[in-house]
Parts: sequence; C-alpha cells; structure tokens
Amino acid sequence: MTKKKGFALILLFSLTVAVIWFGMDYQKNQKAQLLDPTGNEASANSSTKKESSADTGGQLEDFEKKREKLSVLDYLTYLTLKKQAATVSFYGDISENETWPTAVENYIMEQTNQNVSVHRVPFPDFDSYRLLEENAAATLSEEPSDIVFFQLPVYGDQVRDISLADSGSYLSEAYEAIKKALPEALVIFVTPNPSSIRQGDFNSRTLDYTSYLDQAITIAAENAIPLFDLHAEYEAELETNNLDLSDTLADDAKQLNAQGAEIYSKLFIEQLNAPIDTTSGL
Repeated sequence: MTKKKGFALILLFSLTVAVIWFGMDYQKNQKAQLLDPTGNEASANSSTKKESSADTGGQLEDFEKKREKLSVLDYLTYLTLKKQAATVSFYGDISENETWPTAVENYIMEQTNQNVSVHRVPFPDFDSYRLLEENAAATLSEEPSDIVFFQLPVYGDQVRDISLADSGSYLSEAYEAIKKALPEALVIFVTPNPSSIRQGDFNSRTLDYTSYLDQAITIAAENAIPLFDLHAEYEAELETNNLDLSDTLADDAKQLNAQGAEIYSKLFIEQLNAPIDTTSGL
C-alpha cells in the first residue's frame, strides 16, 4: 500500500466517523423537539408571561399606594387589573329615557377598553324614605357592581315633605343599605341638575329642594362619602358660558333637554378624571 492510498483511507475513515457523529447529534435534537415541539418558543412565552405578571403586580402596587387620591377611571383600571373586569351602576333618581348616562357609559367603555359593563338601576322620583321602604338597594345585588353612582333623591324628599333631619338620616341608611348589598362597592353620591321650576317651590316646612341638597352634601362630608356635586358644577358652567338654565331644560323645567344632557355628561366625565378617595371600595 502506497503512502497516498494510506492517507486516503485515513481521510475517508475520518469523514465516515464525522458523518455518523453529526447524524446521531441531529437525531438527538429531533427527538428533543418532538418531546418539546415549542422549543425556544415555550421558553420565550414563559418569560413573557413572567414579565407580564411582574408588570401587572407593579401597576397594582402603584395604584394601591394612591387609593386616597385615585380618579374613578384610575380606580376602574385598578379593578380590571385585579379582577380582569368591572361593573358600574347608575342608581337612584334616574330614569331609563335620560340620555346623559349613555354618553358617560360610552366614555367609560372607550377609556377602559370595554373591560367595564355599565347598568342602570332606576328609581325615578323616589324619595329617600321610599328607597328604604321598598328595599331598593337589594336590586343592586342582581347585577353586582364595583362602583355605584347614587343619584340623590333630593327632589323626592322635598315633595314628600320630609324633615331635614330625617332626610339626612334616611340618606345615611340608604348608603348603608347599598353597602350591605355590595360590601366592596365604591358608592359615590351624585347631585342632580338644577331645576328652575323646583327652586323656590317650598313645602309645608318652607324648604325647597336646595335645602335637601345641602343636607345631602353635609351627610357626604360627615361620613367621608365620595361626592360628585354636579349641581354646583352645572350652575358654574351656566355662569361661565352666560347660559340661562331654562334653555337647558325640557318643557317641564325639570328634565334636561339635549343641550342640558350634553352639559351634565361633560361635567360627569370631568369628575371621572378628578382624584377622590377610593378606599371605601374594594
């Protein structure tokens, strides 16, 4: 055998061994992929989930540190991070045919990526005593809510001729009834729009609706209940824009017309973005 032939045989043997070794390594890798077909992708997904969970935990911690000065929209974001979804109810002296809640609902849905559902639980023209007498708050448990906007029945209290002391007491009890039905709900008092025909319309106690309105605001302050004083905001808006109240009301001088509904919903939305104390909620 010549030196050239010997060298060629050695080279051929080396190549054969290399091919066999690479083939075995390839087979090993293929088997591993069959056992874990996602390969690096599974590891990447796991890493992404861990990062997402850590990010959510960080956001929740930030929100929890600011619970005493969160806006309602921030609080809704907090709830959707914590529970994946949230529910809001408009409750009390509100009717099904009012249009301003629809504008507020649409805004909430836009800002929360539709992770929030909104309901109306209307008791139009009810007074605070009737809400208690008919156990109206119990209906809230049918659609459990995280936030309840309590439209205050100050007009009803004036019509029923309730004393201011009793009105305040009934409102406090109405609040407690809501909390009993929904212990973790954030309950927010909301004052109504002004009414030209009701202002100065005194009952036998020489009280018009503004007296009951002031009493409700006092109850909210004394009990640290969050308040959207849209009545005061509405009057300020009219003065700022040199508008007459009657031009924003329907023919009955009580309900809002289209212009009034636009003003009221705008003011409500502004309040949704203002910081309040949310610690009485979840």
